Amino acid sequence: MTHHSPRSMSEAWHGMCSRRQALALLVSGAAAPAMPAAAEPVAPLRLAVSESLVTDVNTNDASAAMSIWVKRLAQEMNIVVDYNAKAFDPTQEILSRARKGLLDAVALNVLEYRQVADNLDASQVVAEGGSVGPEQYLILVKNNSSFQKPLDLRGARLMMLKNPRMCVAPAWLSTILDGGYSGPWDKFFATVGSDSKVGRVVLPVFFGQADACVATRRGFDSMCELNPQVAKELRTIAASPSMVVNGYVFRKNYQSVYRDRFVKALSGLRSTVAGRQIAILFQFEELTLRDASCFASALSLLDAADRIRNRHGVAGRKGASL
Repeated sequence: MTHHSPRSMSEAWHGMCSRRQALALLVSGAAAPAMPAAAEPVAPLRLAVSESLVTDVNTNDASAAMSIWVKRLAQEMNIVVDYNAKAFDPTQEILSRARKGLLDAVALNVLEYRQVADNLDASQVVAEGGSVGPEQYLILVKNNSSFQKPLDLRGARLMMLKNPRMCVAPAWLSTILDGGYSGPWDKFFATVGSDSKVGRVVLPVFFGQADACVATRRGFDSMCELNPQVAKELRTIAASPSMVVNGYVFRKNYQSVYRDRFVKALSGLRSTVAGRQIAILFQFEELTLRDASCFASALSLLDAADRIRNRHGVAGRKGASL
């Protein structure tokens, strides 16, 4: 097969493709498969992954896993992916590339999606489904405490889970405190601690070192399976709506033979060793093809939090957590 320079590859595929993107193709090993001479060259699928999805993940491990998976896509599904194997993209880079049409598919959270929804295709979103399903947040307190509702926690010691799935939690807290409190949600509590490990968030409440915690239902259920006494000693005083908080989305008007193949690859992520490693690193259980309506619950919470912020004059911007 004839080898092309990064510049000639870029001109054939995108014309305006950056040097970094072209080099990423070569580094990832995703060389274009041989095609009949009469066939039109197919531009690689330009994939971006937001760094908001890899909090508390070893980025070297995640980058290596992504690079291996991208190579497998080329070898097994005939998908050429243009992906920066060296780094995950900051939110502002994701937003900029989406608005300029410089990506074809992007993995992002719902806060980021909200800011560039007009540039993305709402008809297909590959997001978590299956038995685990959407995310849900819980406020947990000790059984023998006097706390009955969130507003009872004024001046309390709060622990909060810190991971990519918690991106809508600040907005949710703002909405459930509204009506009895008019300031930023974190100022409502005496202290707010955080940790990326669910045990370090839930157990301080269990042992009386904190008054309440905010965790995901799946994280709390896992804790209860490991230690049934936790389920007996803690109770829920508030639960958020079930929400999809991240997913893979295509840019608007993106058409390519790679599109359906990429959806199939994501939906069958756990069917390959490389895919299972991606699923473990990014904590996906099962990805399914949906549409943008799956974000409706989360977007509704973010809109409500915006209205509260505007009414109270709290500084912020659309899409940002409060």
